[in-house]
Amino acid sequence: MRALVAIWMLTACFGLPSAFAQDSDFPPFELPGFGNPSTDTPTPLRPTDERDRLDERESRDRRVPLAPVDEMDERSGRSPRRSDRDSSGSIPLNPVDPDELDGLRNFGTPASPGTRRSNTDPLPEDESVLPPDTEGRFPKILPRTNGVTAFDWSQQPVSIADIEIGRSWPFAHGEAALSDEETSAYVDIIRAIDNKRTTPPQIASGVNVTSLWEASFYRYAQVRRQAWTNGTLKLHVTTSVLDDPFSSGSTMSATDELSNVREPKDYSLQIDMKAHPKDFIGRPIVFYGLFKPRGVRELQAARSLEGEEQVYRLQTGLLRNLQDTETIAMIDAASYVDSQSQTEPSRAWPTTPIAIPVMVKGWFIKRWQEQPLIYTDVLRILTPRPYDKYIQDFVVSKQPVTDDESWLYYETLRQMQVTSSDVQSAIALADQNQRVQELLDDAKQKASADLLSLENQLRAGKITREGDSKTAGYEASKRRLERQMELRVRRAEQNLKSPETFPMFVDLFDEPDRWQGRLITLRGHVRRISKYNGDSTLFDGQTLYELWLFPADSYHNPAVIVTPTIPQDFPVSCDLVDGVTVTGCFFKMYRYRGQEKIRPAPLVLAGRVNWNPTPEHVLKLVESGHISANAPIVAVARSQGRRVSDTTILIVGFLALMGAMTIWGRVQRDRRERKRMLSLVDEKPIFRQTPQELYSRSFDSAFESTRG
Repeated sequence: MRALVAIWMLTACFGLPSAFAQDSDFPPFELPGFGNPSTDTPTPLRPTDERDRLDERESRDRRVPLAPVDEMDERSGRSPRRSDRDSSGSIPLNPVDPDELDGLRNFGTPASPGTRRSNTDPLPEDESVLPPDTEGRFPKILPRTNGVTAFDWSQQPVSIADIEIGRSWPFAHGEAALSDEETSAYVDIIRAIDNKRTTPPQIASGVNVTSLWEASFYRYAQVRRQAWTNGTLKLHVTTSVLDDPFSSGSTMSATDELSNVREPKDYSLQIDMKAHPKDFIGRPIVFYGLFKPRGVRELQAARSLEGEEQVYRLQTGLLRNLQDTETIAMIDAASYVDSQSQTEPSRAWPTTPIAIPVMVKGWFIKRWQEQPLIYTDVLRILTPRPYDKYIQDFVVSKQPVTDDESWLYYETLRQMQVTSSDVQSAIALADQNQRVQELLDDAKQKASADLLSLENQLRAGKITREGDSKTAGYEASKRRLERQMELRVRRAEQNLKSPETFPMFVDLFDEPDRWQGRLITLRGHVRRISKYNGDSTLFDGQTLYELWLFPADSYHNPAVIVTPTIPQDFPVSCDLVDGVTVTGCFFKMYRYRGQEKIRPAPLVLAGRVNWNPTPEHVLKLVESGHISANAPIVAVARSQGRRVSDTTILIVGFLALMGAMTIWGRVQRDRRERKRMLSLVDEKPIFRQTPQELYSRSFDSAFESTRG
């Protein structure tokens, strides 16, 4: 039983995401028609609990309400094409009304998921320390000031991931080595971590163990930050400089030091770990950076029980910041996962020392010289492909983003932010093409099955080969199937040749489980943009933008896009922005409350947004005041706007060609006339008599001259 529990906990915590009767069954599948607004029923969802019935005060305090949308697009006026669907997440039958997006405040917003606990609880006070100097030297701890109540951070657990808090550890901070005593203590921490993973904690019923465990890695840093904000934790370091003994008025020797004390502007986890290493031993922390493997560290256990390892082999390396400008930690990793392995941790580390973007969820061991030494049992490699299996296992669709999903929500958003957008687009395109091929294969299988059924009916005498006036015959039905198949093949070829023709939005509603956790690309116009601050603990309070995107194939139903990065000069205050393309992770089928019903909308987490407006659209945004006239994009639009249109170029070119042909024709005619005239001039004239004839012929000639 313990083994099963161990496997379950390991999988839960670190198993990261490694027919055709009619043409409407194959994209671009005909979209459902518009139902009657008075009779249309909303998509059934789970019962709304008490947290959904927040009063207005709680909504303001705990949620970030969305601004209302003033108006939507005009209706397309197309006739209904498909019947209503069930509650499987199908595309809504009615277009979204302008005021229906207001109800989001009742369900929370993607940019501020769930109802979070207050982080303003009183925190204990601690000894004060001097701020860090500019040279990165280790801060010196100052004595406690009078009137400050001492609090022993090493004795107070704050999360279920804390390891043996209260124990006296023998780590010598600042030393770049491990003594035998330190190695034994290090092994004890590793075994305690393994024991915590195999033994579920005693928590209240109804609490998600995985969510509680994953979120606990952020808890200690949150508490320390709040203590610093409240003034009960000091992060001061001193910068020591030598006094110049030759300066005038100097009364100090050359070896005397002057202390320059600075107060940091923001809380820094790295500075805190350098200043108070004893407070962090066994505490869980989270780092993002570039991991550069350096070698293998072997820890020999002094004693081992049955089932315990005797030697622990750890991949050690440096963790640098994502900009690769400085080292932020030393990492000891027992294994790693990536988007391919996901639930299968691997110990086969790459042999080449390349920098790998990673997320480290680990525990502080000691201060290794000037850097913290962090142990992690599973290092998560950040690739452009999301951990889709993890999202499918722990994210529930058809409801708002809950507290239990917040940690995965922000970690996925961070992964999309720090990885390559070009690679993300390439992966999304490859997956979309694979989907087209899957649909085509299904169509071929269905056509083969239908043809076999026709042959069986012909053999059984149910139909004739030629048919009659009431029943289609075998030949006619076979030709119909062949035409349908040809149509679907051409459609698939068009989708592969022009990816923007594939109705991705429709397929999201048809097959949400197939796309959840995967990269998709949506194109359309944005009707509303909201701005938020992300979670201060899980996302460092970074600014998030929420865009309501309406693809061309959505029948005016929106997709919710959340991103930390928008293009320069993007008109955030505009009610309509054209030419928007987004590639991101389809996190879940989100829901929001309209004025009359609850509506579904795909929630996409993107690292960035692409905007390719036409020059005319940019100039209109300038006229409406949504973009500054001095913006770089405006200069480009104006230069493109002054270009002659294609129609004008064609007309001018045609007229020039006609003129050239006319001139050429006249020249050729003049040349022919000149040649003719020259031929007439050069031709020898024919006279009635020549002088020779006059003088040589006899007088009886008929042409004898006469006298005057």
